[in-house]
Amino acid sequence: MQNNTSKPYVCVIGGLNIDLQGSSNSPLVFNDSNPGEIEMSAGGVGRNIAENMARISIHSKILSYVGADALGDFVINKTTTANVDTSLLIEHSTLPTSQYLSLLDDNNDMLVSISDMRIIDEMTIQDINNWKDTLDHCDAIVIDTNIPVEVIEYIVEKYNHIPLFLDPVSFAKTSKVLHIIGKFHTIKPNKLEAELISGISIKDDESMLDAAQKIFEKGCKQIFITLGKDGVFYFDGEEYGHYLHEGVNVKSANGAGDAFTAGVVYGFLNLNSVKETAKFASAAAVIALQSKNTISENLSEHNIKLLLKDEM
Repeated sequence: MQNNTSKPYVCVIGGLNIDLQGSSNSPLVFNDSNPGEIEMSAGGVGRNIAENMARISIHSKILSYVGADALGDFVINKTTTANVDTSLLIEHSTLPTSQYLSLLDDNNDMLVSISDMRIIDEMTIQDINNWKDTLDHCDAIVIDTNIPVEVIEYIVEKYNHIPLFLDPVSFAKTSKVLHIIGKFHTIKPNKLEAELISGISIKDDESMLDAAQKIFEKGCKQIFITLGKDGVFYFDGEEYGHYLHEGVNVKSANGAGDAFTAGVVYGFLNLNSVKETAKFASAAAVIALQSKNTISENLSEHNIKLLLKDEM
């Protein structure tokens, strides 16, 4: 729990992009034009975490890149409208705003996707230094592994006095931060990522605890191993356990992890135990799961507390 007389704010350093999703009305016919729908929305792991935090009453700032293009204007407008501070975004003069393009079949199952995130690879250590005044006074920093590894290395060394939260994003991207994983106060791996970090094959509750203990010994203060439909395993060196919010009507799993991460940060700032944080973050994820959108319009501090109250 973090106590501060001033209103806390959290900086998120990570990906920001446009999500383009095409869905076909009928079974796809390859090498031809297929009638359907195309939707565009603001996305990116870092950006989504920042918006989810804003929705649960945390002042959040996104530190990332956009292109000098209409898509950049779109994502800035959507993010600002969601009460996220976008004043620190850097506009790149030549590269386009990051885009994630996905194609769904008539059953809404993704067939293929293309990710163009060249612009985020342009982030430099100098950018972090330029953001110094803001980073120096934040209550926590959230990092996703989309940013260059040398930038992550610099952040964990320069800001080791500030609680650092890591969203691993994917198994492949987790591998690039294994050597500095213990520099993070809190991490939220899934089962496969936790196995990679700990070197332990997770087969049951005992091996789950062993893996969390191994990660804790590397230096992390809080570990939340997300288990999909099986909930979350939490550990802080003293308290540990498994939590599952039952009876969830899932409409889409997209974005649930981002909502969970936002809930974990909320717990650090406002709650008193890792168990309370696991429950709050899980409730945030449940609200996300009940929406077809990546970020649920129903996500709020009030609605999370109502959901937890109904569970009692």
